[in-house]
Amino acid sequence: MRHNIITISAAIATILLLPSCRKPAAEEMVSPDITGEWKLESAESLGGNAVVKASETVEVSVYVAFEEDGTFELYQRLDERRFKRYDGTWTLEGKILSGLYDGKKSTPWASPYAISIEDGGNALVMSCMSTNQAGQQDPSAQHHESSRYVRTSIPKSVREEAY
Repeated sequence: MRHNIITISAAIATILLLPSCRKPAAEEMVSPDITGEWKLESAESLGGNAVVKASETVEVSVYVAFEEDGTFELYQRLDERRFKRYDGTWTLEGKILSGLYDGKKSTPWASPYAISIEDGGNALVMSCMSTNQAGQQDPSAQHHESSRYVRTSIPKSVREEAY
């Protein structure tokens, strides 16, 4: 009996002396401030700033506004002459951004994004993250296609022209 108590005591002491899991540094836990208005500066997936449709060159242009209340407005002109408007809600957990488009039913974004703020808060880099077959974020997956946004106001003309 005494031998068991000594063995158990030694096991507990060993466990207590083992290093614990590393706690994330404070800067790893704090979500960056992405609120404000942004314009797409570059995107790996686009391969350029213009597309040709029906022999007409259309400038690719994307603006997004992230509001403090967790809503967003997205204005994009990808292969059309006019901007198209989308809205919905966004959440930021640490440095992972995800969201839902509003409409008849809330539709999740195609994937979550790993984000970082650069250039003293004037640039937002969003890297598309892989998801597994069940649609869950795959933390072991590498980041794909990055987009870089610069902080700027959304022009009134963009808001007015959007449908």
